[in-house]
Amino acid sequence: MTRLPEGSLLLHIGPPKTGSTAIQQTLHESREALAAHGVLYPGTRRRARSASSAILGSGPAVGRERPRIEQWRALVEEIDQSDLPVACLSHENFSRADDAAVDRILADLRAERTHVVYVARRLDKVLPSHWQEHVKAWRTLSYDEYLHRMLDEPPAGKTIWPPHDVAAVVGRWAARVGHDRVTVLVADEQDRGLVARTFEAMLGLPEGLLVPSTRRTNTSLSFTETEAMRALNRMAREQQWTPREYWQVVQVGVVDALGGRASADDARIAGLPAWAFERVAERADRQISAIRDSGVRVIGDPERLRVADVARPAELPAPVDAVSLDLMAAMVQGAVDGARALHRRELREARRSTTAPEDLDGRRLLRLLAGRVARRTGLRR
Repeated sequence: MTRLPEGSLLLHIGPPKTGSTAIQQTLHESREALAAHGVLYPGTRRRARSASSAILGSGPAVGRERPRIEQWRALVEEIDQSDLPVACLSHENFSRADDAAVDRILADLRAERTHVVYVARRLDKVLPSHWQEHVKAWRTLSYDEYLHRMLDEPPAGKTIWPPHDVAAVVGRWAARVGHDRVTVLVADEQDRGLVARTFEAMLGLPEGLLVPSTRRTNTSLSFTETEAMRALNRMAREQQWTPREYWQVVQVGVVDALGGRASADDARIAGLPAWAFERVAERADRQISAIRDSGVRVIGDPERLRVADVARPAELPAPVDAVSLDLMAAMVQGAVDGARALHRRELREARRSTTAPEDLDGRRLLRLLAGRVARRTGLRR
């Protein structure tokens, strides 16, 4: 691997559950060091969720405001106006882009300077992790129900597979930027530093600069915690919580609190049941063949994605009908913290909406006007 040419943009497209959050957090925390070595990581947040959703034409996450295309345009403008030699943009949802969305993205980012990185991970590792995310997003399906939803033919509703369809996703991007500017990185479950080292090489960074963040990023839940979350989700739906209440109380409050507790004694998700194992193993075989036939650059051994030869079917954990006192306490504390955060947010918004500009002193008026300008121009993401 050598550094990309000056003027290049490294576009990391995911897909979900392949370590995207971890590398995004590392890039976010390393912004100053990146800039010192000639690399721009645009925006101010870990990832530009709203900006990417806007250009993809997808709806908002639970409880969030609808994304505005101005947010995407502000991100593109920052890249265009930067005098740093290389830029890097990362969001896992870019792997969901259809042909029209890819055309829109590359028209703005400029296809001739864009290099695409796609990460492939073992599918028997992806599915349990994605089920947890499914539950964190206010869903109530059990693990077995979720697997049937993903694996039955035809699949029911929105599934995880489109972004993990290597042939379709890689082919779609390669057709537009060229096969020589698409890289498939094969994740290695035994080498968690591979993604960071690859980014360092492509961005021309010193080895070891992208140190994995010590901050908890995308909290992994135990089976017991996920089942407790499902029960909370059912209650929230029955009581008709608003999406915003769910986001703040559960996704911000409860999930964060669960990430801070020791869960070694909880039941874990051991793998896939026999009926699902065979189907996933077949998909993994097709994934390996698609990578080998893709004609793009491949880093790592596609055999690392094989399921049939390295794993076995697993028994599902017993149903959870009770939880420990410490888990209950963590969820209650998280809900309280989330509710307080929601209350503070609503108070701030109420003050902004009820305070007339003529009633403010000069400094407060300046802050109010600056905030309005930032929201209208998309600079606040």
